[in-house]
Amino acid sequence: MRLQKTLKDVRVVDFSHAWAGPTCTALLSDAGADTIKVEPITGDFFRTAMDGAVFVNVNRNKRGIALNLKTGDGRRIALKLLENADVLVENFVPGVMDRLGLGYKAISRMNPKIIYCSISGFGQQGPYHKRPSFDPVAQAVSGIMLATGEPDWPPVRILPPMIDYSAGIHAAYGIVIALLNREKTGKGERIDISLMDIAIAQMSAFVTHYTMTGELPERMGSAHKAWAPYQAFETSDGWVLIAVASNKMWENLCKVLKLKDLRNDSRYATPESRRKHRKKLAESLTKVTRRYGGRELESMLSEAGVPSGQLRNIGEVVADPHVKARRLIDDVEYPGLGKIKIVKTPIFFSGQAPRARSQAPQLGEHTDEVLTELGYSEAEIQRLQDSGIIRRKGPTVNPSHRTMRKVGDSSEADC
Repeated sequence: MRLQKTLKDVRVVDFSHAWAGPTCTALLSDAGADTIKVEPITGDFFRTAMDGAVFVNVNRNKRGIALNLKTGDGRRIALKLLENADVLVENFVPGVMDRLGLGYKAISRMNPKIIYCSISGFGQQGPYHKRPSFDPVAQAVSGIMLATGEPDWPPVRILPPMIDYSAGIHAAYGIVIALLNREKTGKGERIDISLMDIAIAQMSAFVTHYTMTGELPERMGSAHKAWAPYQAFETSDGWVLIAVASNKMWENLCKVLKLKDLRNDSRYATPESRRKHRKKLAESLTKVTRRYGGRELESMLSEAGVPSGQLRNIGEVVADPHVKARRLIDDVEYPGLGKIKIVKTPIFFSGQAPRARSQAPQLGEHTDEVLTELGYSEAEIQRLQDSGIIRRKGPTVNPSHRTMRKVGDSSEADC
């Protein structure tokens, strides 16, 4: 299956910025969609986040233009892009696109087949819908933060933007469903993705459990309320997460680590009793795990059928032989950043994850190309540039780098 050909006839106009929206459009682009990223002439403010590491990963396989949408000419260019587009993705605070003349009602009147996807902090309606938001805000208001961290310490957020990623995935899923439905009905669709909704969905089991018992989720560090032992345990050189979720796993754990006393202790005979005495069990088990190195313990437990994993830092993840064997991480050269590693979309088709066909665009890299396709002359493009309405490709952009290349490989990357 050639993933990059699946959506090859789909045109996506991407007004999104930051993380969630670009994740959505990157997934569509991976599948072959012609995605045009529309940035302000000053650029997506996430271009510099983490020295560009965020932007490079979530804006692959897109063409980029820079427009001043606060001007009449800038809006007219956007409208031309949307006349025959299949998908629009935006993640502004609700109301911004309407003020720009690019809201759903205006665009759907012009193009009834448009699939218009909005990603926002709190959705398109409701008391909070005008509030700005980021991933950590969604974690805060959804119950995630108060349930995360050590019991006697302040609550913490999950470091990776899991809500942003999940929002982007849900948005891409919704768009593909809408595209399939349009094949049957000929009609477009309005899609509303809320970070708060996405975060609450991650807490669905806890919502249900609360309605059943009245119990609020508690901060348990790396442990889990449902099982024990189920947490990170100290080793001689770090930590290993051990996840025992059945009596069989408990028996295997006791056997491989020679825990005869614990196995015969009535306090640990059942899942319920192990949960009840989890603190004492963890103390006893830690005395044993400290005798082993992390990799050694991980290997022993895994071979015995006990889910476990050494806590690795990112450097160790990149060097891990299994990660290398999966070929999930590519070495590429990127203008201005040099040799870097990027992570591919973790969906394997016919044994391979899709490789990036082209790098994330430089600011205004494809402005000339896209405007020419829309019928603008060179003189008109230069006038728009001189008037501050567009930004053309800058002198730091090297056209020969437009295609993503693997380090040490002169051939063009291909999914």
